Amino acid sequence: LRLGKARGTLGSPQCVAFTATATPVVRKDIVSVLELEEPFQIVTGFARANLSFNITPVETKAAKFRRTREVLEEHRTGIVYCATRKRVEEVAETLNSWGVKCIGYHGGMKEEEREDTQNQFIRREVDVAVATNAFGMGIDRSDVRFVIHFEVPGSVEAYYQEAGRAGRDGEAAHCELLWNYADTRTQEFFLEGANPGYGTICQVYQFFHEEANEEQEVHASIEEITSAVEVKNGMAVSSALAVLGRAGYLERFNVPGQRRRGTRLRQPEVQASGLEIDREALEEKERRDRQKLQAMVGLCYGAGCRQRAILEYFGEEEPGECGTCDVCRSDYGTDRRAPTGAEDLVVRKVLSGVARMSRRTSKGWEGIFGRGRIVQMLTGSKSQEIMRVRLHELSTYGILKGKGTAYLNELFHSLHAAGLLVTQRGEYPLVTLTSKGEQAMKGEIEYSLVWPETLRESTAKSSGAGAEAEGELPPLDPVLYARLKDLRTSLAKEHRLPLYGVFSNKTLEDLARIRPTSEEEAMGIKGVGAVKAERFLAPFLELFRVEG
Repeated sequence: LRLGKARGTLGSPQCVAFTATATPVVRKDIVSVLELEEPFQIVTGFARANLSFNITPVETKAAKFRRTREVLEEHRTGIVYCATRKRVEEVAETLNSWGVKCIGYHGGMKEEEREDTQNQFIRREVDVAVATNAFGMGIDRSDVRFVIHFEVPGSVEAYYQEAGRAGRDGEAAHCELLWNYADTRTQEFFLEGANPGYGTICQVYQFFHEEANEEQEVHASIEEITSAVEVKNGMAVSSALAVLGRAGYLERFNVPGQRRRGTRLRQPEVQASGLEIDREALEEKERRDRQKLQAMVGLCYGAGCRQRAILEYFGEEEPGECGTCDVCRSDYGTDRRAPTGAEDLVVRKVLSGVARMSRRTSKGWEGIFGRGRIVQMLTGSKSQEIMRVRLHELSTYGILKGKGTAYLNELFHSLHAAGLLVTQRGEYPLVTLTSKGEQAMKGEIEYSLVWPETLRESTAKSSGAGAEAEGELPPLDPVLYARLKDLRTSLAKEHRLPLYGVFSNKTLEDLARIRPTSEEEAMGIKGVGAVKAERFLAPFLELFRVEG
């Protein structure tokens, strides 16, 4: 923050600033801090055409491990990012039990151990690195075929930098975030630790003022300071020390022969009540950090192309769709439409259930329960917890019993993406209505949703356009299936996509069994949507016509 003044002291020499992932707001800050006058700015574009960005909603840790294993079976070399050291150790141990050659890496390891572990990955002695965000800077390995985020990162910047370590050789690579809103609690903890309040800063300073010896020094570890000032988050103590250091009140130093560091008062005459700390700057930093986390959550709930959403975040104007992310491949974004009468009734029942499990305040709706409990109530669960809090007495109890948990979980995701529901922060993620959701519940506005896959399948079957029931499909012709796989491989190479970016194995099997000869017939098969049909379907249909 003092670079601008330093530059002025040097006579404002010519200056050039580089950064990898800066939003328009950050670029404006750079210009301001460095005190640059109308600088020439070059933004070279953030698109990585060879990366497939995927966000997969998961309900449990077991589901995360299952999905991780599926990715590992398809892509050999990669990185699994975890939010905490404990999770790194757990995931690395699990992968090793599967026979995967992997290493675990986090900031709590000794420097020599970190360097040795990192070099094993660079020298290609292991296939997979399981790591916190401490891993990756300076890692030069071009054949990283996948990056998995086991938990959501704290910002789009962090996500894109970490995911961008895949496919440095220009070949197709897979990036997947295993999304569960509950994981934002960890990022909230980090955010609180990085943004201590003014009161916490004063508490920390008061501790040193009271404990300092004649040399105005205190020898205490972060853990000891945290315990003494009764702060729950030790990271907040470290951050408070950094703030006090930058303000010139404290300085940290190494104590010979000890692992803990010492702290020296630089202005011992100043009392805690007299600290001159820029509170507005502290509040602004916390506000921006929260906005970054909210933007990351918004990306996870988004219904449009993942890469386009990322590029828009970084300020690129009118970026096109990537064609390779989970949304583009599934036509999720293009399937947004207004509800039928029956669908609208289901949505209004869901929103009514959410309203009855929320609290109305002068500022709007306030969540009381999480999505899981609301879904239990709507499906008529007789669990002990439902009975204990008397949710079975609500008028909406069991109102959607026939829909099933999987369908409702997917519908909740769509309602979030459409802005009808919101998940509020707190010790637990609580779901409630937005003002738009309340209007939709009352039938006062029109809305469009991306409807759950289960509903699309049932709609296709009822219209006669869908594939036959799986048990009634013709037997699989292995020769034809092999030819379809060869055709898929050729198309994948031509478009520089992973194989599943054309059609999944399951879709390919259904194509081989049904042998559609028209686009309309093929569109009834799961995995063949409008985008894929336009890009890839023609050569498959031609093959079926030739085969008869």
